[in-house]
Amino acid sequence: MQKKLLIWDFDGVIADSEHLWVETWYNALLDKKNIKLSADEVQKYLTGMSIKTKQKILNERFGENTIDEEFLRYTHDRERIQIETALQGVPGVLEIFADTRFNHCIATGTLKDFAILKLKKVGLWQKYVDDHNCFTSDMVQNGKPAPDLFLFAASQMGYKPEDCIVIEDSISGIKAGIAANMKVIAFIGAEGNNTKAYADTCIKEGAVTAFNNMLDLHSFLKLEAK
Repeated sequence: MQKKLLIWDFDGVIADSEHLWVETWYNALLDKKNIKLSADEVQKYLTGMSIKTKQKILNERFGENTIDEEFLRYTHDRERIQIETALQGVPGVLEIFADTRFNHCIATGTLKDFAILKLKKVGLWQKYVDDHNCFTSDMVQNGKPAPDLFLFAASQMGYKPEDCIVIEDSISGIKAGIAANMKVIAFIGAEGNNTKAYADTCIKEGAVTAFNNMLDLHSFLKLEAK
């Protein structure tokens, strides 16, 4: 019997890092473009989406040259500093990757070089993740909430969608997993997500359940392995 494939998002799941990138983009838009986003706009334009998707929707909203190459270089430089100084893995995640009842892969909305930096920082790269099971938004045409990345990851790993479990923190990611016809579990342990209201929203969007810690998530996954 084939093992289930766990398809992991990174930011907000493996590391409580989504707020770092949102803060970086918010400040860059304010400092470089004189654009101050409201709380609703931050949620709409910056949260839980691939860089490619953020670039597209911000350019549609504020002008086609708003997120240009110079802006991306600026944010990338600051994200590298954040990775080195602030990024930490969520407790318990390494124990799930060590569970041989599952196969694992990463499907993250960041770019490949940034994904490697992040995975190195949390101790996953070359231990549980390498080039064969790390998939990023620059590998597909459409970023989350489109299903492209999850479907690509499953195909490359030799899996049908129905044999995959997506672990996501964002609504965009949950929508992508559902659109890919995969079972989705919401991880809500990250800063700003750990509320009953957000858990209810994730389940309303199609997640089968929601957890705010890796121990409970692992217990649930063990039942899925049987």
